[in-house]
Amino acid sequence: MPGGHHNSAPSYGKPQYTQAYYPESAECVEYKIPITVSYDAVTFNFTHWEDDYQLQQFFADVTTRAGAGYPTIISGTEPISGSYEIAASFCTPKQPNGKESTVILATHGIGPGREHWNSAYKPDEYNFVEWATNEGYSVFFYDRLGCGLSTKISGYTAQLNTHVAVLNELATLVKKGEYTGGIETKKTALMGFSFGSYITHTTIATYPDLADAVLLTAIGLNLTVGVNANGLARSFEPRVASLQNAERFGDLDTGYLTWVDQFGQIENYFKYPYYDVATINYVESVKQAFSIGEFFTFPSAPSASNFTGAALTITAETDYIVCDGYCPGIYEEPSRTLYSNAKSFVPYLHPHCSHSINFHHNATAAYKVITDFLGDNGL
Repeated sequence: MPGGHHNSAPSYGKPQYTQAYYPESAECVEYKIPITVSYDAVTFNFTHWEDDYQLQQFFADVTTRAGAGYPTIISGTEPISGSYEIAASFCTPKQPNGKESTVILATHGIGPGREHWNSAYKPDEYNFVEWATNEGYSVFFYDRLGCGLSTKISGYTAQLNTHVAVLNELATLVKKGEYTGGIETKKTALMGFSFGSYITHTTIATYPDLADAVLLTAIGLNLTVGVNANGLARSFEPRVASLQNAERFGDLDTGYLTWVDQFGQIENYFKYPYYDVATINYVESVKQAFSIGEFFTFPSAPSASNFTGAALTITAETDYIVCDGYCPGIYEEPSRTLYSNAKSFVPYLHPHCSHSINFHHNATAAYKVITDFLGDNGL
């Protein structure tokens, strides 16, 4: 039985808890949040595949060196509108200290669901929600559209712009004090992991008044020499998720993918010897599929110069995905310029880990950097 459950959910009756764990020191409540969003979606210029054989040839084609004549995969944009349900959790300290009115709104990346923030495995070492609520903060975290218990949409549609529209809607609701278990929201910090950080960055660049702070983990905004898209596509060795695990992903179309096995995850997310095999097994057991649209739209670095709040970018020193394995020398720029008007901008490289900072041995040291940053900036 999960611990720390909030005993009220206004207007929604008694909630049904779905997560394997919540911190005992926190009051937590779950929601299914109805939202309606409209946005301009990127359209893709490729044929949908039916199996892994066709998928593998697609990736072989799109990662062929420039000049080989393969057509661009993006053909234009089209307006999309839709109404969905977002599965979310909100946790606040059982013993508030005045900081609980600062809400951290966390968006997960490609691979995990909301369990990324709320690990049931060794929570004292890996659970960010537990750390943050022990420090006095409230945390709102959710399954992105297409993941976990949120509404499923086509993997050929779900993309960066989809999730920016959803995050804008959720952040607006949270700022109003809705879906916060009765806690009044006074300050908001938008937090992301990996693709969730690109969503967060693009959202705050588009809506600079949406939050008081941004906390971008596992992000690199130097897209010229940092993100090795071809190497990433090859090392993931993507497979059609529904064909690899029909029990978990059978309700998804073939546009949803997953890596081939735990070693595909390790190469991209972990750094030996700074993790435990049992941790890998846990993360693999709760992984979510990702969409092809997300995969091809995640590297985005618009200017956030109109954002005047506090900004922290925190990435592993040896991040394979966003720094091609080594971040020193390429990390501060263009990030610092993109956040040129932030009242505080801190680019931090975390040692002894790779992309999945939350599940390496020194995860809590990274969590301390995050909450100390909030405290230093009056949040």
